[in-house]
Amino acid sequence: MVETVGTSVEDDARIAEGGNGVGITAFVTACLGLGPVAIVLGIIGLARWRSGAASRRSWPLAGLVLGIVGTLLVAAGWLLHQGSQTSDGAILAHAKVDVITVGNAVVERFAADPELTGVDVDITADGYVVDGAVVARTSEADVALTYEGSTAYDWCVTIAAGPDGGQTAAFTATGGLVAECPAG
Repeated sequence: MVETVGTSVEDDARIAEGGNGVGITAFVTACLGLGPVAIVLGIIGLARWRSGAASRRSWPLAGLVLGIVGTLLVAAGWLLHQGSQTSDGAILAHAKVDVITVGNAVVERFAADPELTGVDVDITADGYVVDGAVVARTSEADVALTYEGSTAYDWCVTIAAGPDGGQTAAFTATGGLVAECPAG
């Protein structure tokens, strides 16, 4: 004798009708890096599974977990990035980029007219000015700029950056990027 297990048509229709659309969408949005969206859709998908409207909990659960992990990783990366912008190393790196850029502008000016007896170098709120030409600024820290010299072969630009001016970089006519301007 064979026993059969019967199910009603109403139960099969409910499962077939429910599907896992919200759970699969939660998983896909988590894979696309949309963590907060995946978290919300994962919670909705799990609620649908608990109420019996969805047949599986694996998709919404995976979307929820990946959404939380992705959101936490993005937040940690953002915090690390914010902290690195104000470190001494970052301030010095920006000062070096700025002094090289200003130094190259001075070189261009002397290359255009080697007989010049000096170049006007100034600092503004947004950048630097070399004989009227605007030079972009990358440093977000407070900076002080000094220019010494009078010929195309004898000059030095120094940028001191940071709250106390402790991060310095210099650029000379003959040496390029140096730690400080030569004495004399």
